Amino acid sequence: MHPSRRQLLAAPLLLAAPAAQAAWPDRPIRIIVTFPAGTQTDILTRLYSPALAQALGQPVIIDNRGGAQGVIGIRALLAAPPDGHTLLMIGVSTGASAPHMIKDLPYDPLRDLVPIGLVAEAPYLLICDPRLPVHSAAELIAYAKARPGQATFGHGAPSRHVAGSLMAKMAGFEALEVAYRGQPEATNDCAAGRLTYTIADLGEALVQARDGRVRALAVTTGQRSALAPEIPSLAETLPGYNLSVWFMLGGAAGLPQPVVERINAALMQVMAEPGLRQQLAVQGLEVRTLPPAALRTFMADEVANWGRIIRLLDMKPV
Repeated sequence: MHPSRRQLLAAPLLLAAPAAQAAWPDRPIRIIVTFPAGTQTDILTRLYSPALAQALGQPVIIDNRGGAQGVIGIRALLAAPPDGHTLLMIGVSTGASAPHMIKDLPYDPLRDLVPIGLVAEAPYLLICDPRLPVHSAAELIAYAKARPGQATFGHGAPSRHVAGSLMAKMAGFEALEVAYRGQPEATNDCAAGRLTYTIADLGEALVQARDGRVRALAVTTGQRSALAPEIPSLAETLPGYNLSVWFMLGGAAGLPQPVVERINAALMQVMAEPGLRQQLAVQGLEVRTLPPAALRTFMADEVANWGRIIRLLDMKPV
């Protein structure tokens, strides 16, 4: 029996189908980090990415795009095809506080970003110049109140800006604010005596505090952290104060759902490894994951919560 004309026309399409549905990923995966090398976001990404690469069967390349409060990195993500080969580490600054703090923000985290998997969370750490006669959050507040406008507060990201401003608002004092490109610069200036205090990443600042280069005063969560139980919570001095930082792997809008689910499954597998959990604890990070269905709600709630705090502080977008 000879094949029909329709069968002959369909044959090339059938032969081409497998090539059109190439398995994902088919080349290296790039994860954009919107902060410089050495920041907590960068360290976290470099710790889990080798295991993620093994789980996905492709190399994972870290692409640091610091500056402009994360906008440079977000632009790079949105300029790439939303096929899962370019991803982004989303944090509180880029994923929650930026819409309320950056005027004419060129993206909307709830519209333009796709949450793939929550990775970790941590408190911030309030630190000060170790040469100051200050050994607690209460003493720092008293020191700043006695010197109106003379205390200096440095911040390297919008979320740290909010955290420090909320502390000053609740405590009733004013400080001169100094913005930095990244948090390590603010922490280093604090250690050098060029800043009175800053609110830093727990892992980064805890090492310097234990070495005596800065003085740790309080964690910013409502309770003490299991990773540094000797350090009081800021809520012990300012009841009701409670802020933490979180980290989430994400992609650009339009990312196919099967790719999201594949990455999420690999990420959950990686973050369950006890060895990685121990490495993250050294950096002041606790693993936290959520099922995929809860991620979008989590982000929306965080955007709303940070907006409420920023409105309370009467902070205007700049």
